[in-house]
Amino acid sequence: MTTRQHEQTLNVWLAEALELRGLNVNPEVIYPRNRRIDIEVRVGPVVIAVEAEHGQNVAKLREAVRDADARIAQNLAQCAVAVCYPDNTQKADIETGKYQWQVRDADSRGYSRAAWQSGGIDQLAQVIRLAPAQLGDPDVVAAFLSASLDEAVYRLKDAQKQELAKALDLPDDNPGKNRTKKSPKTYHKAAKRAMLVIATAAMFHARLDEHLADMRPKHDARAANADTPFTDEWPPRKAHICAAADAPIDAFNDAWDLILALDYKPIFETARAALQACAPDPSFSDAVRIAATAAGAVAQNIAGRRHDLLGRIFHAVLDTARYDGSFYTTTAAATLLASLAIDKDMRDWQDPDAVAGLRIVDPACGTGTLLMAAANRIREFARQSIGENETALTAVNKSLIEKTLVGYDVNLTATHMAATTLGLLSPTTLFSEMQIGRAFLGVDDAGVAYLGSLEFLDVRIKMIPWPGAKQAVSQIDSGAEMKRVASADLFILNPPFTRDSLRHDQFSREEERRIKNREKELFRDKPSVHLSGNSGPFLYMANFLRDADNGKVAAILPTVTATNASSLKMRQHIGQSCHVEYIVTSHDPERIYFSESTTIGEMLLVCRAWDHRKDPKPPTKVINFARNPATPADAMSVFWAIESGEVDSKGIGTVQEVSPEDIAAGDWGAVQFLSPALRADFAA
Repeated sequence: MTTRQHEQTLNVWLAEALELRGLNVNPEVIYPRNRRIDIEVRVGPVVIAVEAEHGQNVAKLREAVRDADARIAQNLAQCAVAVCYPDNTQKADIETGKYQWQVRDADSRGYSRAAWQSGGIDQLAQVIRLAPAQLGDPDVVAAFLSASLDEAVYRLKDAQKQELAKALDLPDDNPGKNRTKKSPKTYHKAAKRAMLVIATAAMFHARLDEHLADMRPKHDARAANADTPFTDEWPPRKAHICAAADAPIDAFNDAWDLILALDYKPIFETARAALQACAPDPSFSDAVRIAATAAGAVAQNIAGRRHDLLGRIFHAVLDTARYDGSFYTTTAAATLLASLAIDKDMRDWQDPDAVAGLRIVDPACGTGTLLMAAANRIREFARQSIGENETALTAVNKSLIEKTLVGYDVNLTATHMAATTLGLLSPTTLFSEMQIGRAFLGVDDAGVAYLGSLEFLDVRIKMIPWPGAKQAVSQIDSGAEMKRVASADLFILNPPFTRDSLRHDQFSREEERRIKNREKELFRDKPSVHLSGNSGPFLYMANFLRDADNGKVAAILPTVTATNASSLKMRQHIGQSCHVEYIVTSHDPERIYFSESTTIGEMLLVCRAWDHRKDPKPPTKVINFARNPATPADAMSVFWAIESGEVDSKGIGTVQEVSPEDIAAGDWGAVQFLSPALRADFAA
């Protein structure tokens, strides 16, 4: 007869299994007044209580939720995961059993009807790691920083605003064809962007502070000779001390100069260019202090969290989507798209050289949300192989940052935040290179029009230097690499999307004419591309440049791409040249989109190279959500349901299989119907 194990014993075994998967865990932690946590997990500064019960009946499920909510109410944890072991769990079942769990936070306390998820130990470990992503409201934090930056800019003189804009090559507030001859140039928005660059660097500085004392460089990365010994005092002053200093500009300038001896050039060189744009008078000093102090508060929210808070901040602060179509990808959508596109068999994920040989490109990267999601997907695979070997994981992180992840954007502030986002992936990982580049969109002094990263189709890309960088191109240390895109294993992108009438509002009418003529010239012999927006051109480019044998494209596109007449040739082009693996849409009445700050319907598309001469193409899975996942943890649960064929049974939505012949003909109409029966009736 099998002995029923005590929950305390199971908790110890579960803690050991979670630790093997790289989590920082402590089983059975006891606090004063006999308060205890079954398993305490720390992700950065965030404490997660794992409250477990042995059994999966209704009473045990309720008890696990009650205990999880109690730990939050007692302020022992910021969030909790209620877990139920299968009945009669033994030690061997810890690795093979099917758990049930529910993520809880302060907002869910008292609400007991949330959905339970189920899966194995690897899935549970990933959900625990992602749990902090649902804490708090990132829009509130973004609004706080936006208001703080406004306050900082109000302290500046008009001349200082203009100097900041000039130093970072930022446009004035009312550029383009909407300017009248009488309207003066103003620079509030440009100065706000510059102050955001300073604030972003201060956030990264704050995240580094807990590690810098142990990171004294042996060699000085600032020197021309890589072998030059480092001889300055160490460590740099902490970010909050610099912000409180009598001369905050000098304090940050000196501290960031010291940090550059380690490296981190993409983050701190541009920020120092902003610091040095104006004379350090009281107005500028006050502005820097306000921005840096607010950044320090925001850094506490970023620490340990997986949502792209920097992306929310960028779009709350800059609000450029009207004319450049740069909508922020939700982290739930980014997590799902990266999971669908990157599978376990693509590489040996514990081998840094194998990871370095992989190339993942986002040609319109914005603040790096999709690249970050791809990195987290790869890091999860690496953890499953490496476990708690931090040295090996650091090597994988370095390969990701320096070699694997490649991003381009036309916006300086976005690329600076993308560099910071990827740096926050592993703040203590020193990187001497980072492949985040700023591609030129516009008309240069010689009257030549350029289309940003779309110019890779014609191999005439024009890169813009980072302010403060010594090199003349965007790649910080080996700029030639950014001027070409080798065939990528994966293009992952959310192309800019806006109405054609607004698409070039930031340019003068003459510049707009030249840009549109360049578009016509570049896509003249590509009949599948419709130039009414950017989605088609970017999708064509990604498919053209992906690896011919095994390359993939994963994109977020307007849902009308699957149905409207103007996109028919593009659908046929993709359907004939690739195997379309997934098309995912949302019929959730509250969230039909996968980007923030938009109300248009969107879809996820994943397609890959396929040699139909060797193997016939499988059907395409068209997945229509009834409920759009809202957090990264939700997105992973949805992905596992897709993998296991449980989308329908779990109430997530429906799956329809569409023949490769219909997909190649451009018939993607299954996205319109949540009910397969309705689709069949419509077809009849």
